Amino acid sequence: MRPTQRRRPPLRARLKAASLVLAVLAGLAAYGGFRLAEWPGFEVQRVIVTGNGHLSAEQVVAAAAVPHDRNLWLLPLGPVRRRVESLPWVAHVRLARRPPAFLRIEVTERVPAAVVPLDAGAAPGFALVDPGGHVLERGERKLWGYPLVRGAAPGAANFPRVIADLETLATEGVRVRELDVTPLGELVAVTYTRLRLDLGDDEDLSHKASLVNPIIARLGRRVAGVAALDLRAPGTPVVVYR
Repeated sequence: MRPTQRRRPPLRARLKAASLVLAVLAGLAAYGGFRLAEWPGFEVQRVIVTGNGHLSAEQVVAAAAVPHDRNLWLLPLGPVRRRVESLPWVAHVRLARRPPAFLRIEVTERVPAAVVPLDAGAAPGFALVDPGGHVLERGERKLWGYPLVRGAAPGAANFPRVIADLETLATEGVRVRELDVTPLGELVAVTYTRLRLDLGDDEDLSHKASLVNPIIARLGRRVAGVAALDLRAPGTPVVVYR
């Protein structure tokens, strides 16, 4: 007698059974996800701020405005990033979730470069700006120890080049308290000892700046009677006495 072969269920029945199993598993996963979302252990417990120098951690946390009753893992980070990047000092922001419920905010601050006078017709005073002319702080007086730049507005095309000129002077050991750009595009700097430097255009500025300290050293005590150094022709620098 031949053994009876067991018939396999039709394909449609097998697919229906598999779909039912998948639906049950999906339901269980959704329920588990819901329960995890409701678990108090994932609610934001602490916001950690790094990379800040001029800004306090409290200022960054306040700008982030992260609700402490929200599940960290369901919190949309895009709005948090945009709120922190709206702070004048902030250039870039990186956010990272840390289990179980910590949010890390790493800020990259802008670098101050100069002080510029504000338009007297709008808001008189001064502004601290970065190399790109982005305003970091404002004040009625010059409150910051950075060079004052006149004759080049932060939004002007030549402003980054003027900031680069300041860096060139500093590299050659010439610290200036003020740098004026004349209508003809020539540079006039004033040192912290109130010595005026007539630099002309910024062609070969590094060479012109390298002459300043050797000339001052050669003058010795006589430098007290010097009003300016004319370096527009670096081959024949001129000492201008008071």
